Amino acid sequence: MTRIKQIDKILSLINQKDRIRNVGIVAHIDHGKTTLADCLLARTGLISPSLAGQLRALDYLDEEQRRGITMKSANVSLVYNDFLINLVDTPGH
Repeated sequence: MTRIKQIDKILSLINQKDRIRNVGIVAHIDHGKTTLADCLLARTGLISPSLAGQLRALDYLDEEQRRGITMKSANVSLVYNDFLINLVDTPGH
């Protein structure tokens, strides 16, 4: 699904409260929270599956990328099976 189609689908689902799921990924440091987030992004077509787990797409700060840890929470909205998933990736410490 292309990014434009994702945006159109998100806009169509945003007012359907029964089709929205809010998910926070919470676990201890180095337990795969950001890797799981990358895999979900790949599954919905927002990043390449070959980059999932390595891209760390929700670690947007240079320091997070350099150190390989999540320092600030990040969120993204995804469309999966006609559900709008609001995903939050959190730091583990």
